[in-house]
Amino acid sequence: MAAHEGTGRGGRRDGRRGVLAPIRSEMSRLTEPRAERRAPARGTEQRLDELVRSFDAAVRATGTSSRDRFEIAGGSVELRFASPALRERLTPAFEHLALPTEPSSAADLTVYLWDSASTGVEPPSHPDVPPDHAQGALYHFHEPPLRAAYMPGLATLSALHETRGEAWHWVGDANALPYWDKASPIRQILFWWLAGRGCIQVHGGAVGLETGGVLLVGKGGSGKSTVALSSLGSELLYAGDDYVVVEPEPEPRVHSLYNSGKLEPHHVRGPLAHLLPHLSNADRLETEKAVLYAREHFPAHTTSGFPLRAIFAPKVSNRPEHRIVELSPAAAFAALAPSTILQLHTADPGTFAAISRLVSSVPCYAFESGSDISSIPTAIADFLRSQGEA
Repeated sequence: MAAHEGTGRGGRRDGRRGVLAPIRSEMSRLTEPRAERRAPARGTEQRLDELVRSFDAAVRATGTSSRDRFEIAGGSVELRFASPALRERLTPAFEHLALPTEPSSAADLTVYLWDSASTGVEPPSHPDVPPDHAQGALYHFHEPPLRAAYMPGLATLSALHETRGEAWHWVGDANALPYWDKASPIRQILFWWLAGRGCIQVHGGAVGLETGGVLLVGKGGSGKSTVALSSLGSELLYAGDDYVVVEPEPEPRVHSLYNSGKLEPHHVRGPLAHLLPHLSNADRLETEKAVLYAREHFPAHTTSGFPLRAIFAPKVSNRPEHRIVELSPAAAFAALAPSTILQLHTADPGTFAAISRLVSSVPCYAFESGSDISSIPTAIADFLRSQGEA
């Protein structure tokens, strides 16, 4: 059982404009374009033609073009693979959102995916970068209606045509993708596309009941994944632990994006040891985080989403019991916005403003987790039921 402290939903947001002002100033600085990482200018049509020709060449080389369709935040997304190796690695994250393979209408977004190593095709053109580029460097191009992001460290190029509902995702070598990229694929493309549909892709997790759930926010290491993955096998539904989608209007709602989950290895060797048999990379925990796909092992506990009732910022406490304590919108913003913007790289001031509105419209709490991790799901479920009765 969790203690729940606060004064209710009213009166918490007075003065939030003044409180958020310093954060807005700092985040405006973080979201300013970085000219040194902009891709060199070339014609939009030329860029688009090169992507189309590269994918078509991969289809000819492999003799295949498979299609998988998923429902993401109420929209249909079709993934067309010219690389079976890439399909094998990227589709498990979306399996809980699968739609019939014979759709009756065109998809809202069609993504063309291929790699060079397994198909033998030349990579599409991308920015020339220095060999000593910063780890995690990203080169961003945005000339409406086309935008693209190239990450040399991953050897990936993602592009979206904003008005045609088409996107392209090239990978150097499907077999060389790191575990975390397979667990949350094409996130840049989805981030851009979802923003155009009035949704926010955020760095956070979410768990809940069919009647409503909580968004889990905080920087890496704050306990989001521990709280989210402790729900597997409980009465709670799992919507994700690292990236989820929030639809703010007409009523706030969380949409699941990936059914994957990632944990530090010591968690599956300790308080969440029951998850150890379900890991996809149990033999690589010396160099990787523990990864599991909830749809494969806990199919009844995955969900496409639920109404958003509250924002929780997890925090580990030294108490035996869990506590749920009111949190200011400014503190919730600080837990959500910086990590979202820095994780997704190409976020702009519009993302910042949308997150600011979100934390001002949904009740926010600190979730101080106690020593008994197994009772976290019960504490959250009891809180959600109490909100429904209020």
